[in-house]
Amino acid sequence: MPRKARHLSKSAMLHIIARGNNKIKIFRNRNDFSHFEWTLRRFQPEDDFFIHHYALMHTHFHLLCWLENTATLAKTMKSILISYQYYYRKKYNYTGHLFRDRYRSISIEGEEYFLQCGRYIELNPVHAGICKDPRQYPWSSYNFHAYGKENTLVKTKMYIDNSVHKREGRMNVDYQSFIIAGIDLDVQKLKKQFEDR
Repeated sequence: MPRKARHLSKSAMLHIIARGNNKIKIFRNRNDFSHFEWTLRRFQPEDDFFIHHYALMHTHFHLLCWLENTATLAKTMKSILISYQYYYRKKYNYTGHLFRDRYRSISIEGEEYFLQCGRYIELNPVHAGICKDPRQYPWSSYNFHAYGKENTLVKTKMYIDNSVHKREGRMNVDYQSFIIAGIDLDVQKLKKQFEDR
């Protein structure tokens, strides 16, 4: 059965998801997480691929990105996934495909949907039971947006005219409140909204 063609956002804002093959842990320890962040920075095209929100989980990862030119997406993601797969295979003597099928890219249209999707991504560790407070999880963009913690992986391009994003680079109580308010939301409903499209 032929693969469905990708539907790329006209606004070039995309939610990208990639999962480990057979639910394998693609990140086993801190070094793996750090290496993948390094890989993302290495292959992040200058002035073209801007990561607004992200979360690296043990078995998958989420990126919420702005692309100036969607034609570069396939090449960029291929470089990222192949490079990390090479690292993983060599380190763990692993054979076979590391990632399941191909990555998914979902169009994000509108400010409200962008904000809700960013919150869903940064609350992934909480909803997965890894931590109770997103501040405790180091492998996401939450501390950058909520507390102004330096994170060279996050490169914001599109200005979001909303109070929760107006204090980038320093502590943002509005953003913290916005994210925390999403902890008790229906996880399955959120997953269907932001992944099953």
